Amino acid sequence: MPGRIGVWIIGAYGSVSTCVVVGAEAIKRGLIGRTGLVTDLREFEDIDLVGFDGLVFAGCAARESTLESASAEVQATAGILPTSLLASLTAPLAEVDRRFRRGCALNCGEAILGMGPVRNGDHKTAKEIGAEFQGNLRAFIREEGLRTVVVVNLASTEPYAEMPPEFASLAAFRGLIEKDRRDRLAASVVYAYAAIDAGFAYINFTPSWGASPPAIQELARERGVPHMGKDGKTGETLVKTVLAPMFVARNLKVLSWSGHNILGNRDGLVLKHPENNKNKVKDKDEALRKILRDDDAQSHVRIDYVPSLGDWKTAWDHIHFQGFLDVKMTMQFTWQGCDSALAASSWHTSRVIALPPRARFVRHARIEREPFPAPMLKNQPLRPIIKTGEAVPPSRSIGDDEH
Repeated sequence: MPGRIGVWIIGAYGSVSTCVVVGAEAIKRGLIGRTGLVTDLREFEDIDLVGFDGLVFAGCAARESTLESASAEVQATAGILPTSLLASLTAPLAEVDRRFRRGCALNCGEAILGMGPVRNGDHKTAKEIGAEFQGNLRAFIREEGLRTVVVVNLASTEPYAEMPPEFASLAAFRGLIEKDRRDRLAASVVYAYAAIDAGFAYINFTPSWGASPPAIQELARERGVPHMGKDGKTGETLVKTVLAPMFVARNLKVLSWSGHNILGNRDGLVLKHPENNKNKVKDKDEALRKILRDDDAQSHVRIDYVPSLGDWKTAWDHIHFQGFLDVKMTMQFTWQGCDSALAASSWHTSRVIALPPRARFVRHARIEREPFPAPMLKNQPLRPIIKTGEAVPPSRSIGDDEH
């Protein structure tokens, strides 16, 4: 048996996190269906994934709230969490609430600090923030009798910043932590470093740094810890990543691809701020360019905050392309969906990344032969960090580094 695993959510009181917890607890009790869960596809049926009854939720949030309050807010803005459903989940949601801890919003920008009251971590060093995080994860395992924990970043998008040169190597990055160079760090990368350094798998559903810096990837290889993701891509960008390969496969030249997104939830409020918006838009553009493999293709993405829409996002896309006989043609589509529900349906990739190393390796081989689920898994196949037969390095703590 896979044993129970913990899912530690960063950004625990956000609308996506709230939908994740409510949805999972409802599935455990047979209160809702399982539509939208990729791990229910036939490609995963022979894999010994932990069942939903074996998932235990906890997490941290920079701002104060409760799951009851967060659920009521989602219902008010989206209408997707009926009062009758929430009433049936009062006890389990309260139990998860007791496992939530205060997080920090180190260099997460004025958009997030403005949600207040927010703990920004000013009173602690980066090393102390990481050590506290590791302590919370280990306590979670001990108190709940878990096999392991998967850390999932569902926090709001951090402001855009150029990656510091020290992020290029693990030694230089550790120097930033030791010297408390907070001006070059942000919550997402400190949390990713702490989780992976302690031996816990990490998934990033945001465009923030997370585990993407080369230094953190070096650490993951050193520790033998799997990680995946950089923005979940569950809405308009999902449609882009499905359509774009069609143009490539038919050798149709995309001249321009313009998209306009409007939404009114807390995510939209954060993206109203230019630097947070820039980080999100940059990631959307990069995903398209990587698929088209054409630097000449013009790509423009715009995201506007429209409070009246609540959690319902609408996107209009205009694609101008050239075909045979150099004829220029146009394709347009409109995408409308519930932002939080779409994103919440993809968190369960934690069931895959929590597999033992050998099982992850076998899963990778099957995805290579049967690529259909790959776009659902962050538009790239799950890659094993540990080779077959390789031992997993022991868990460590920040400050135990070799010098």
